[in-house]
Formats: sequence, structure tokens, C-alpha cells
Amino acid sequence: MKTHLNLMPMGYRRGQLIRLRLTQWAVMWLISAAVTVLVGWTQWSQYQAGSAKLTSLKIRYEPIEAMKGEVAGLTEKIDALQRRESLALSLADERSMLGLVGLLSQARDACEGRISIGQLDLRRNEDGQAATSVLTLSGVAMDDIAVARFTSALREANAFVGVDLKSTGSSNIGELETRTYTMECTF
Repeated sequence: MKTHLNLMPMGYRRGQLIRLRLTQWAVMWLISAAVTVLVGWTQWSQYQAGSAKLTSLKIRYEPIEAMKGEVAGLTEKIDALQRRESLALSLADERSMLGLVGLLSQARDACEGRISIGQLDLRRNEDGQAATSVLTLSGVAMDDIAVARFTSALREANAFVGVDLKSTGSSNIGELETRTYTMECTF
């Protein structure tokens, strides 16, 4: 049951209905626009904060980047120096071998030809900090006096840390009785 009766003309009622709907939709559009602007502003402020943080981090990272370049340069220099060092050490080893052969020749000459070196063996020990080399000599001598003179001449050369006569023995070369020896020279 109706309690009221609308006597307004139909054109006016239609206009009133259109205005009501337009007002409702305008409110909805305004609320949507306000929410969009609010979300956009929030995103923009987060972007600005992130951009500022990124800029500050880039400024803090610049010295690290410079150090990284310096480390790469220093690593290349270290590698070059290590290559030069290994070359210099290998050349020094070659010279020391020539000097070593010269020392052995001088010690042999001190024995007036009464001793010969039959075998020469060089071993390198690279234990820990100090690298040492051990030269093992073996050969034949005319007598024990020649072996003693040869050992003494090697010790007097002051080129070795230690000269140790490891063993001697007797042998025969044809009808001649000789002495064999084995010694180690550490340097």
C-alpha cells in the first residue's frame, strides 16, 4: 500500500533520477580517483625513498669499486713479479750449478788427481720456510788419504752447510786396490 502519490511530471522525475544517478556515479568516480591518487602518491614516495637510498649506496660503493680496480692491478703486478722471481731463481740455480761444478773441480784438483767423481745427484728439499739442496757424490779414490783431502777441501770451500762422508769401501780396478766413497753435501 502506497502512502504517497507523486504528481510531478514525468520529464521532471526523469531529470531528477538522472541527477541522482549522476551524483552517485560522480561520488564513486571521485572516491576511485582519490584512492588512485593516494596509491600513486604512496608508490611515488616509496620510489623517491628507494632512489635516495640507491644514490647514497652508490656513493658509499665508489671507494670499494676503486679498491677493487686497485686489487686487480696489484694482483697482476704480483703475478708479474712472481714470474720474474721464478725466472731469476731458475737462472740463479743454473749459475749455482756451474759454481758447484767449479768447487768440485777445485776440491778434486787439491787431491792431485787421486780421486774421481763417478756419480752426482742433486735433490731439492723445500720443507717449510727454508729450501735446502743435498748433493750426493759417489766415486773412486786411490786411498783413504785422497778421500780425506777431498772432504776437507769441500769443507774449506765454505759453500756447503754440511759435508758428511756417508760411507767408504774397498774395490779393485784391475790389479789396483782402490777406495769407493759416498758423501752428502748440504747447501
